[in-house]
Amino acid sequence: MTLPIQASSISSGELDQRARKLIRRLHADFARNNHKTSITTFTYNTAWVSMIRKTENGVQRWLFPEALDFMLERQLPDGGWQSFPLLPGELTSGIDGIVNTMAAIVALKTRIAASSDDEQTLAARVSRAVTALRRMFESWDFNSTDMVAFEVIVPAHLEMLEQHGLTFQFDARALLMKSYQQRMEKFRPEFLYRKEPTSLVYCLEAFVGKVDFDRVAHHKVAGSMFTSPSSTAAYLMNSSQWDDEAELYLRNAIVDGGFPDPYPTNIFEITWAMKALMEAFSRGTVISHEAQQIGDFLESTFHSQNGLVGWTPGVLDESDDTSSVIYVLNYLGRPPSPNAMILRYESSDKFRCFAMERNPSSGANAHILKALLSAQKPKLYLDQIVKAATYICNCWWKGDTSDKWNMTPHYSMMLSAQSLMMLVEKWDQGFLENFPKVLLAEKIRTVLFGLLVDTLQAQNHDGSWGPRQSRETTAYAIITLTTLSNFPLSYYLMSQLQSSVIQGKKFLQNRIHEWAEPDFIWRGKAIYGVAVISEAYTISAMSMIMQSLTLGKDVVALCSIEEPGMKRVQQISTLPFFCDMPDWLVRACTIEGYLYLPNFNQIRTKTFSRRDIKQHRQWNVLPFCAIACSRSKGGLYAPMAKLDFMIFCALTYEVDHYMEATITSLEGVKLEDVRQVVHEIFDEVTDLVSPNSGQNSPKFTENKGALLRIQNLEGIKSTLQGMTSYVLNHPRVTSASEYDQAVLRKELKSYFMAQITSNSESSSLALRHEAAAPNLPTPKTLQTYHEWVHTTSASHLGGLVTFAFMACLNNCNEDGLDSFSGAEAKYYAHDFSLHVASYGRMTNDIGSVERDRQESNLNSVDFLEFCIGGCDLEARTQQLQRLAEFEKEAYGRALERLRALGTEERKIMGMRAFSNMAELYAEIYAMEDITPRLAK
Repeated sequence: MTLPIQASSISSGELDQRARKLIRRLHADFARNNHKTSITTFTYNTAWVSMIRKTENGVQRWLFPEALDFMLERQLPDGGWQSFPLLPGELTSGIDGIVNTMAAIVALKTRIAASSDDEQTLAARVSRAVTALRRMFESWDFNSTDMVAFEVIVPAHLEMLEQHGLTFQFDARALLMKSYQQRMEKFRPEFLYRKEPTSLVYCLEAFVGKVDFDRVAHHKVAGSMFTSPSSTAAYLMNSSQWDDEAELYLRNAIVDGGFPDPYPTNIFEITWAMKALMEAFSRGTVISHEAQQIGDFLESTFHSQNGLVGWTPGVLDESDDTSSVIYVLNYLGRPPSPNAMILRYESSDKFRCFAMERNPSSGANAHILKALLSAQKPKLYLDQIVKAATYICNCWWKGDTSDKWNMTPHYSMMLSAQSLMMLVEKWDQGFLENFPKVLLAEKIRTVLFGLLVDTLQAQNHDGSWGPRQSRETTAYAIITLTTLSNFPLSYYLMSQLQSSVIQGKKFLQNRIHEWAEPDFIWRGKAIYGVAVISEAYTISAMSMIMQSLTLGKDVVALCSIEEPGMKRVQQISTLPFFCDMPDWLVRACTIEGYLYLPNFNQIRTKTFSRRDIKQHRQWNVLPFCAIACSRSKGGLYAPMAKLDFMIFCALTYEVDHYMEATITSLEGVKLEDVRQVVHEIFDEVTDLVSPNSGQNSPKFTENKGALLRIQNLEGIKSTLQGMTSYVLNHPRVTSASEYDQAVLRKELKSYFMAQITSNSESSSLALRHEAAAPNLPTPKTLQTYHEWVHTTSASHLGGLVTFAFMACLNNCNEDGLDSFSGAEAKYYAHDFSLHVASYGRMTNDIGSVERDRQESNLNSVDFLEFCIGGCDLEARTQQLQRLAEFEKEAYGRALERLRALGTEERKIMGMRAFSNMAELYAEIYAMEDITPRLAK
C-alpha cells in the first residue's frame, strides 16, 4: 500500500530535541564506552569467526557456536548471502553477495570437514550456496566493482574453495587474477612484520598460508587486528599461541550472534554525526555539556596521537577522521593545529586518505578542505585550500563521484557542495583575499551548478534519491540542495529547488519511524549501515532550510549570465526533442552551456586555427545542445566528456566547411594533392601505438619535396595536423587500448579522405536536380545509395570518427582494456555508430536539399534509386525520411543488443547521448538549414 504524501508536520522544536538526544547518546555510547557500535553485522565476518576452535582441557570446541546460527538464519532462498535486506524478487548479487557467500561456503565446508554433526544438512546448504555463487560470478561486473581489498579477498577465497574441491570459472576471473597478481607482486610478508602500522592488517585472512602470524601480533590494538573481526579471527586461528586479548575483543564485538566490521569505530561515529548536526542546527542546540565532554574525548585523543587519528583510538590514522576531528574541535572552540595532517597526507596535487593508498577520493579532500576553512585564519593554509578545491573540481569534471567508504554518489556530491560553498563564503567574507579568482570563475561555479542540476535531476518520483529509495541518500541530497540554495546561479532554478526539497522532506516524514534504522550504503569488506550516522543526517536534512541569497556583489558578479545566443536557444528548445524535458531542465542546460562556453571557444580556436573562420551563430548553442543530449532521453556523459563531445562536433563542422569552402578555392591545389597530404600526415605520425605514449605531440618529418613547397599545401597540412594532434594525443585517447586507438586513427583518416571524395563527387557528378530529366551516372561509375551512405557518407559527416573518439574517452579504464569487449560487442557498437552516422547524413540532406541544389553539392536524393520513375523532389524527400526512420530503428536495436550483452550502463548512456545529438540536429535541420552558404 502506498502511503499518501503529507506535508511535513514535525516541528523545529521536536527536531531540536531529537538532535540533543542524539548528542547525549553519542556521549554515553561512544565517548565514554569503547564497546558500543551502531554498525550493522554481516555474514562475511561472522563466517570467519564461526571457524575459530579453542582447545581447553584437551577438548576442542567451536568458540562461537552462535555465529553458525547467525549464518544459517540468514541464508537466503536462492542459496546466497547478502549484507542488506533484498527487495521482493531480488537475488543475491554483486561483490557484496560474492564475498559473503564465499566466506559462508568456506565456513560450512570447514564445519563439515571437522565434524559429522549435521553433515547432510550443511552439505545441502553448501550445494545451494555454490549454485548461487556461480550465478553471481557470471553476472559480476568486475570493472565497476569498488569494495575494500576485494582484489585480494576474492582470489584468496577462491583458493580456499579449491582446497575444498570447489572450482569456479567465470568471465571476470582473468581480470581478477591479473589485478591480484599485480598487487601480490608488490607484496612482501616483511611489510606485516615491521613495527609501522599498515592497512594490510585489515585483511589478514587474505594472507593465510603466506605470512607467519606469530610475527604480526604487535599490530594488535585493544585485541583487534585493525578493528576487523575477520582479520582478528584469521590471526587467532593461525597463531601458535592462543591470544586471550583477541578472544576478548571478539566477545565484545558480537551483536546477536553476528559481527560488524569495522569495530569499534567510536571516533568515526561521533564525528560524522556531530558534523551533520553542526551544519544544520544552531549552536545553542548543539553546544551542551555532553558536546563539550565529547570535545574532551576528541581533543585528548588528537593530542595523544600527535594530531593524527583513525576511526578509533590507536588504529592506523587516516585523513577522513583526522580532518573531521579538527572540524568538530574548531566548532567547539578548541582549535587544533592541522600541520600534522598536512604533512602526512598532502601530495603534489591532492590529499590522500591513507599515507599509501590505491584509490584517492574527492571525499577525503572535501573533509580536509572543510577542516582548513574552519580554522581561525584559513589564509595561512591558502596553498592547501587551493589544492584540495582544485582536486574536488577535477574529480567532478571527470565524472568521478565515488567515495572510498560510501557507495552513493550523493554522499561525495554533498561533501563537494558543502566544502566548495564554504570556500565561496569565506572568500566573500574576505578571509581568502588571495584565492585565485580564475579558479572560482572557471571551475568552482561550474561544479556547483553541475552538482545542483545533477542532484535535482536524480530525484525519484516519490521524492527520494537512490535506486533503493534510501533515507540516508535522500538526506544527503536535501542537504546538498539547501547548501546550494545560497549560490547565485541557483536563483534561476529556485522554484524547482524548493519543490524538490519539499518532496524530499515529505518522503522522510512519511518514514519517520525508520529514522533510527541504518541504511546499507557504507562499504568495507562488505556493505554495512551505521545507524547513528543515518539518523544524524536525516534529522539534519529535515531541519535545514532554504537560504536566501546573502553572498556579496563579487560572488554575484562571478555568476552573472550574459546569455549569448539565448534567443536562438529558446527557438531550438521548442522542438519536439524537448517535449518531455521539463522547463527547469531546459533552463539549466542553457545556463550550463553558457558556463562551458569559455573552455569550448578557447580549445576550439586553439585546435583548429583559421583566419577565414568566422564566429558562427551555432557556436553559442552547440554547448547547450551537447549538454541537453547528455541530460535527456537516457543519455549521459561526464562533464569533461561533454566538453570533449561539443569540441569534437565543432571540429568536424569546421573541417567540413574548410574542405568544402577553402581548399577547393586555393590556387594550384588539386584534390589528389590533398589526398597525398592526408597520407603523409598519417604515415608520419609516430608514438601513437602504445596506449601510454601520449606525453609528446605527434612528430611530422619535414618533406622538402616539390609538393610541400607549395605554400597552400603546407597550410592545408598544418591545419589538418592541428586536429590530428588534438585527437590522437588527447590524454584519454593515449590511455585507451591499442585496438581503440587503431580504430580512431583509421576513422580519422577515413574522415579526411571522405571529405576529399565528397568534394570530388560534388564537382564531377553530372546529376541535374530537375526530376523530370535527371542526368544519371553511367553504370561504370554507379555506386548504390546503400553502399554510399554506409561508407563514404558515414565517414564524411564525422559520425564514425566522433563515435570512435568518444568510445576512447568514455571507457575511462586505466588498464588499457577495449571499450567494447568481444567480437559481438565490437560488432554491435560499430553497427550502432554506422546507423547513427547514416541517420545523421539522411536528416542533414533532408534539411539542405535547397542549398545543395544551389551549390551543386551531392545530396542523397540525387542518387539513381531516388530518380528512377521520375519522382518529384518532394516524393524523393519523403522516401529519404522513411529511410532515416529505418536507420533510427536499426541503431536502437544495436543498442539493445549491447545492453543484453551486459555492457556497462554508463557506456550505454554515453552512446545514447551520441545518438541524441543526431536526433536533435535532425530536428534543427528540419526547422532550418544551419550550414553556412558558400561564397560565390
